[in-house]
Amino acid sequence: MTTSEAALDRLSIRETIENYLNFLDAKDWIGIASCFTEDAVSRYNFEPEVLRGGRGVADWVRVRVGKYGATDHALSNLRIVVNGDFATCDSRLTASLLHVEGPEHQVSVRAIWYRDKLRREGNRWLICERVHEPQWQYEVPEHALRL
Repeated sequence: MTTSEAALDRLSIRETIENYLNFLDAKDWIGIASCFTEDAVSRYNFEPEVLRGGRGVADWVRVRVGKYGATDHALSNLRIVVNGDFATCDSRLTASLLHVEGPEHQVSVRAIWYRDKLRREGNRWLICERVHEPQWQYEVPEHALRL
């Protein structure tokens, strides 16, 4: 593999992770599912449930993220290692989540670490295994954020 091919693979992998986060913030459940292989296995929040395929992830996040008024997932610090048609990608992100239930809205800010395994399928890289690990979180009242 040439240096250029490796760079293109890493860029395509980053694009898959970014697409997932953009679909998540847009609450595009079909888009979320499209970032995963049909046989993907995912675990979120240290919970025992294993999510199967992209549809399993999309259905799970629809329940969890769908309840927020707005979300913003900001990606940083990717480490991508490509080995042929397989790759690993460890990434970190900060998620800001607006809670709109109750009389006073709150914003949760959460640091998350994704540990992904990806597989090349055709001309795309798709997530075939994901571990979603929250690292820390804090809440602030929404009114504290207004200028």
